[in-house]
Amino acid sequence: MKKKIIAAIVTATLLIAGCSDMANVSAGQDNTMVLVEGWRDYGIYADKDTGVMYLVYQRNGTGCTVMLNADGTPKIWQGEE
Repeated sequence: MKKKIIAAIVTATLLIAGCSDMANVSAGQDNTMVLVEGWRDYGIYADKDTGVMYLVYQRNGTGCTVMLNADGTPKIWQGEE
């Protein structure tokens, strides 16, 4: 379970941080995350394919983590309400 969470965090960080060379990115891959909510120092993003939500905090550096439900499963975005 820890390996899956770490892999998701690394993937989200790379997706959010972006690439300096976009030549190897297929069409449509540059918008795989959607901003769900944001305010000053944080943003909540959701993966468009899986719906998994990530918290990104930017102050004196940047942090990214998967948002979890009380039972430890990843929080899934339900879309616009």
